[in-house]
Amino acid sequence: MNSDTLNLLIVLLAVIIVVIIFVRIAITLRKYGGSLTTNLFGSTFEFLNKDKRKAAKEIVEMKANKKMEEEETEKPIED
Repeated sequence: MNSDTLNLLIVLLAVIIVVIIFVRIAITLRKYGGSLTTNLFGSTFEFLNKDKRKAAKEIVEMKANKKMEEEETEKPIED
């Protein structure tokens, strides 16, 4: 193996590791949410009118119920 091939393999391995790390982070944030999601919802909630607030609360409660069901069954529920 010459040095160019070795350098290419090292760079390829590094790129694959970085991609795997970012995918794991994205999956974790998607599954469990994050503080940024909560902050964005909280800040936009104040600008909603009464009907939109009620709808937003219902959506949050519906998603919370699905999450509770997932945790009880240990099996993802499809939307």
